[in-house]
Amino acid sequence: MNLLFDLTGRASQLLAIAARILIGALVLLVVADVAVRNIGLRPLGWAVNTSEFFLLYVTFLSMPWLIRTKGHVFVEFLRIALPASAKRVMARIVYVGCMVLCLYLGWVALNSMILSVQRGTYEMRTFDIPKWVVFAPMVGAFGLSALEWLRFALGYDDMYDRDLMEVGGH
Repeated sequence: MNLLFDLTGRASQLLAIAARILIGALVLLVVADVAVRNIGLRPLGWAVNTSEFFLLYVTFLSMPWLIRTKGHVFVEFLRIALPASAKRVMARIVYVGCMVLCLYLGWVALNSMILSVQRGTYEMRTFDIPKWVVFAPMVGAFGLSALEWLRFALGYDDMYDRDLMEVGGH
């Protein structure tokens, strides 16, 4: 299992790096589009659609890494009031629930992707792309995220082992 979780960690990190690159490209794209408009040239017609796809990819490519690094938002008010044994049980329930939700959403995305491949559908905007390209990052992200939640559920790590005051929480 350690090898599996090491591999998922590396994959999550690589996807997060890809998301960072896309964020940089998105910034450059927006700056270029605004600059072109301000100097009176024709705007980049494909910029808005490209930025929409970049935002979709950034969201899903970074998702497993955020789970792994405990970087997403979570609420602790109920957990604080519980005894230690109940905290552990509640944590496991949260981990399994998140894993099941990721598996379900990944399954829905996978079925949508397979259907779009079978039908040969396209996302038609300023430029056309195969619709499966929209679902691909969702399938991968939900699958890797489910493995990250499994890692927590099996006790390889604990989402709640950090002091929220150290990371800016209140």
